Amino acid sequence: MNDQYKHVGKTLTPGIAAELIQELFTEQAVQKQEIVRAVDEIHLERGGLSSIAKIHHPVTLALSEMKQAGLVENPRHGYWSISLSTQDDSIDSERNNLNSENVEPEKTIGSGKQSVYLYYYPAYKRLAEFQSEEVWACKIGKARNEPISRILSQTRTALPEYPKVGLIIKTDELSLMERTIQNILRLQGKQKQDAPGNEWFMTSPSEVEQVYETNFGNSQ
Repeated sequence: MNDQYKHVGKTLTPGIAAELIQELFTEQAVQKQEIVRAVDEIHLERGGLSSIAKIHHPVTLALSEMKQAGLVENPRHGYWSISLSTQDDSIDSERNNLNSENVEPEKTIGSGKQSVYLYYYPAYKRLAEFQSEEVWACKIGKARNEPISRILSQTRTALPEYPKVGLIIKTDELSLMERTIQNILRLQGKQKQDAPGNEWFMTSPSEVEQVYETNFGNSQ
């Protein structure tokens, strides 16, 4: 164990992976599988804990974020070129600037005192866009009271970035609406079987809004 390692006892996250990638591979062109192997190995050797991610490995998300920040390039399939960073914690600094304003819903529809919500992590959407995909991992749940507090209570201390609330549907038929939307997505084969819990789906806010309009639009 490395007593100087600041991530001792922490599970591997995209932010930690980004730091290790810059430390280990700056000014090198490396295969992604080698990056994953080395980051996992070094993090564990220094006293860190393995990732608990069920959808995408932290290295995959880190590379996607670093590409957005101009810190890496993907010159050919399977290979990544790591640039020299003048600010080792540039990605973490960007995250630290996030505040509650970033959790304002992108869109609110319907009417009622309760809410069905959809949120996702921006890294998953960016990765989907990078791979030219139109859906990504989104959580669909319900809140009897204020939905943002409900969402933050699930996520704020668990992961290194704030969630993006893609859609809030106001309703007085809370359980029926949540169950209907989730069941339709399950019938379409969109539930994430490898995700923790049963509320994660490969979908998008616009897709869920269309499910709502088709099944509840005339009744709200």
